[in-house]
Amino acid sequence: MERGCEGAYSLEDANRIRLVPHPHKGQGDIVPLTKKNPADPLTWTFSYNRDSYAVTSLSPLIFGRLAYPSSSKPALGSFLQPPSLTANKLPELQALYGLNEFDIPIPSFTELFGEHATAPFFVFQVFCVALWCLDEYWYYSLFTLFMLIVFECTVVWQRVRTLTEFRTMSVQPYPIQCFRNSKWEVLSTDKLLPGDVVSVARVGDETTVPADILLINGTAIVNEAMLSGESTPLLKESIQLLEPNENLDVDGQHKNAVLFSGTKVLQAANLVPEIPSPIKTPDGAASRRRAHRVRHRPGQLVRTMIFSTERVSANNLESFLFIGFLLIFAIAASWYVWTKGIERDLKKSKLLLDCILIITSVVPPELPMELSLAVNASLVALSKFAIFCTEPFRIPSAGRVDVCCFDKTGTITAENLVLEGVAGVDHTDHKKLLSVKEASRETTLCLAAAHALVRLDDGTVVGDPMEKTTLDALEWTLGKGDVLTPAPSSAYKTTLTIRRRFQFSSALKRMSTISSLPGGRLVASVKGAPETIKGMLSSIPPWYDEVYKGYTRQGSRVLALGWKELETMGGEKVNKLHRGQVESALVFAGFLVFHCPLKPDAVESLKMLADSSHRCVMITGDNPLTAVHVAREVEIVDREALILDLAENAQHEKGTSLIQTSSGAPSTSAPSSPSTPTSPSTPPSSTPTTSASPAPP
Repeated sequence: MERGCEGAYSLEDANRIRLVPHPHKGQGDIVPLTKKNPADPLTWTFSYNRDSYAVTSLSPLIFGRLAYPSSSKPALGSFLQPPSLTANKLPELQALYGLNEFDIPIPSFTELFGEHATAPFFVFQVFCVALWCLDEYWYYSLFTLFMLIVFECTVVWQRVRTLTEFRTMSVQPYPIQCFRNSKWEVLSTDKLLPGDVVSVARVGDETTVPADILLINGTAIVNEAMLSGESTPLLKESIQLLEPNENLDVDGQHKNAVLFSGTKVLQAANLVPEIPSPIKTPDGAASRRRAHRVRHRPGQLVRTMIFSTERVSANNLESFLFIGFLLIFAIAASWYVWTKGIERDLKKSKLLLDCILIITSVVPPELPMELSLAVNASLVALSKFAIFCTEPFRIPSAGRVDVCCFDKTGTITAENLVLEGVAGVDHTDHKKLLSVKEASRETTLCLAAAHALVRLDDGTVVGDPMEKTTLDALEWTLGKGDVLTPAPSSAYKTTLTIRRRFQFSSALKRMSTISSLPGGRLVASVKGAPETIKGMLSSIPPWYDEVYKGYTRQGSRVLALGWKELETMGGEKVNKLHRGQVESALVFAGFLVFHCPLKPDAVESLKMLADSSHRCVMITGDNPLTAVHVAREVEIVDREALILDLAENAQHEKGTSLIQTSSGAPSTSAPSSPSTPTSPSTPPSSTPTTSASPAPP
């Protein structure tokens, strides 16, 4: 316990609380227990690792992370008429949540060195040096002590440097429009509180989102590269397009309506067309704060980096077992030296020193230094590639890794796909690839409309590179207001205006849009995985499976296209349409075929790993046949592969729900039960590919 602290028999009598975290989750500490009302346990809070905790249960008394208005996952409708925070509520909320700041503490060099100097292994090393000095090893002992101190200084310097680099992730407060006391006022972002309604707008070249924010009106285009590593900008849409009785699911289906802290705002639009807004924003999209910055995703990431186990030591179970085994022989040797020395009437102080040296020699003083040196050298090498390790203690475990798993798209294959053409639209040869310019009017309109591309105010079109490639090949132009215009050389002289988008979902494996043509006609355009679109078609061509599987076996990425004409309706009714109404009874419009080129160093890198006895595995949500082809190109598999996939509509069927398929001819397909072991005619490769395909919705 801290000096001056006494043990308390209950929390009612305590003013401090001792915390013992799980392994590698930080260091234990004794922190102040704040009691705003000593008689009411619900007002008791404490802060640990820059995070606040409050009482969540009275019987038994349990502390949990501080709850926010969105923690209970309320219905979306409760956010559509947001009340403004009033002056009488502000003091209580400010005392509870504090400032909305992202401040990374950097301890001084002296503080960190004091922490390292009192570490058990460092104290043991200094103790060994003192023993060597008593045994008249002056030069060796002093030089070793000098090395220990210099090394610890370099380790401390590396930690300070890493923490300084972390501070570059922080965001300086800036003024923002906030709706308080039923009026708009300019407020600094560090003064924001959960429940505030703010106007998000792009200010300057880069505007960082100051908090986790729920869009209640308008749209925004953001770059989430800081969180996901994906540089493709994303379109965020307000919850007004969703069902008001749905419960908020930030990490799931409503992720597309949340602006996460630390992401960059590229553009923000004020209103969703033809939807009345309860609050008119002065400059951007109306949004509501849902979390405090220290609880944001960047805050959680940095907290893991800072407060996880900082030092790497040899105090694991294997090390202790090894040292304990050697200690048996050391004690036996010490006993032998002591008894023989007593028989020879040697000086007892000298005998005691020799025995202690024998025992301490079991644990080499250089062991922790060598281990820390190796780990820190690894951290320095990784930092040169802008890679930061949140848990350095795991680096030595990397030596036991014997399986390496890779994503396919963007890791093994290049991100920029090559458009090969459209298949399934030639009436004489369904397998024939046609240029997108030669496609029918319906296919052309479907390709022009079924995308999530957006145009920024500076004229730049951002979005999925695959969709940009398709639009460029069509020679259509995306203008302001989601208006698409064909080139003068196009065979179809019409324009499209995208009225509503249903964003792509990896679980649903499709996306769709509703577009209007001149004269008020509405068209639904759908694009997605062939096996998913197949169940949405009003009429399935008999050659459907044969054509798309033929291209996937060649390693191509294939997307199925579908469309249908909708009845004429107003904008408000369009925004109330359910996704299922749009994505049903579609007319087949062809297969969009892309080539997936490998990255230049993919084959060489995987071969290097295979030569070093590492098993390479590829994980992808793409079509299994495409995955097998790519796996062959990079030599992950070198023979026929067995594919187990879910049968169509498996969730509605009983009994057989898996389909056993060979990557060769389709005639080898055979249904099988999950409980029945498979017996493939061809033995699987010793290094098979793993294709993780989401279950159909």
